[in-house]
Amino acid sequence: MTFKALFSAAAIAVLASQASAQEMRSYTDDTGRSVEVPVAPQRIVTLHDSSLTIPLIELGITPVGAFSRSGDDGAYMRGAATLTGITFDNSGIANVGGSPADIEAIAALEPDLIITATFQATPIDQLQAIAPTVVVEDNMRGELATFEDIAELTGTQDRLEILKTRYDNQVQQIRDVIGDRDISASIILTANGEIQAWHTYGVIGKVLRDAGFTFPDILNGIESSDRELFSGEELQAFDADFMFLTYDAPRGQTPAQAIADIDTVAPNFCEFLTACQGERFVLLPREDAVARSYTAAGMMASAVLAAISGRDLDALAR
Repeated sequence: MTFKALFSAAAIAVLASQASAQEMRSYTDDTGRSVEVPVAPQRIVTLHDSSLTIPLIELGITPVGAFSRSGDDGAYMRGAATLTGITFDNSGIANVGGSPADIEAIAALEPDLIITATFQATPIDQLQAIAPTVVVEDNMRGELATFEDIAELTGTQDRLEILKTRYDNQVQQIRDVIGDRDISASIILTANGEIQAWHTYGVIGKVLRDAGFTFPDILNGIESSDRELFSGEELQAFDADFMFLTYDAPRGQTPAQAIADIDTVAPNFCEFLTACQGERFVLLPREDAVARSYTAAGMMASAVLAAISGRDLDALAR
């Protein structure tokens, strides 16, 4: 018998043993698959960091294994250190690799539930041979949507309601400052000599829209979760009272470099963007601005509140 056959047989035996020891229920995942999952999973593996691992931790559960990325200082979970304080080094969470994941590392953890994403390259049938596997999709449903699925899978709906209440109050603080004024906002980033934009970019975009900011037509015209690319000549169409730009710190990009990248795409951009001329051009760390995280959403709400506080909003709204 080959190693692969032995491995598969052992994995199936582990799965059968877990199923007999736990109460199970049927769950329909975001691909339409019906999966028998534990009512109260105890050993969860998550196969994406910002979309799955961070939400699970914020709901009060630490996975036994998690997706990782490679950086200069070794393996890390994007956003986990700043948003949760939890890392591979201080938590006991096992690193199960990136995409594709390390199947043997996952099996060694004897999980009772695997939560994966559509962009994870590991075949579902390989994961399902180890433990019940569900797919949670976030790209088409908006920011923070994965929390609904993960809370249902783990029975942490009460915790989710607390996170939602906190978020609603944080956004209300911004609404109280804006009042009934028409204040506009815009979010962009640059890469490979082009402007990249989304209808709602990360939790910073959700905060701004939920708080009542208006957006330029060029952003409102982008469909759902699609990304669109624009030339530097189109940058002025993104102008707004407040503009937000993210920089990719884990990959070594600094705020100054992010600004320099815009200047490369659209030379002397600050001369024709009113947000830049009025010093209402706000730079934010990308891993926090885009994370599927209520903690990140709160951080972005605080950043927005700081950006608008003390400004003459009446003058902007005229």
